[in-house]
Amino acid sequence: MPDPLMPGPATFRQLMGQFATGVAVVSVETGNGALAAMTINSLVSVSLEPMLVSWSLQNSASQFAAYADAPRFAFSILAEGQQTIARRYAARGSSALSQADFETGTHGLPVIAGALGHVACRRHAVHPAGDHTLILGEVEALALGQGGGRPLVFFGGRFGALGHDA
Repeated sequence: MPDPLMPGPATFRQLMGQFATGVAVVSVETGNGALAAMTINSLVSVSLEPMLVSWSLQNSASQFAAYADAPRFAFSILAEGQQTIARRYAARGSSALSQADFETGTHGLPVIAGALGHVACRRHAVHPAGDHTLILGEVEALALGQGGGRPLVFFGGRFGALGHDA
């Protein structure tokens, strides 16, 4: 049996870092027509009827209002070769935003070009959740990427790739 850990934020973060997740970029058009994008690893499928997904937004995020108030948003599920993009949009603010990373999806929202897939949503609900805000989106459109590929993953505080099948 493993050693018990003392509960606390640092230990919790360390333990949850042992849970591998996918990596996505959530993108929105702000009220003034500008683009905002953020790397996340909290995208979760919630329901099939209706089709709902959720993600967690840190309350201290530099563009909190742009995301929490967005009536529509899109997720781009990143491929293993898109670590540079993941790092770019993990930074605070939008100073590193590159229009070349994006294309407009058939749903009219900006998405990451070359991603494994895209999910377009309209805001369904927003709930306070400690130092984060849980945002639920109702799926309006889905698109699979053209090239297939393998997902970018996040584990132990680092981006990586899935191991190859045996």
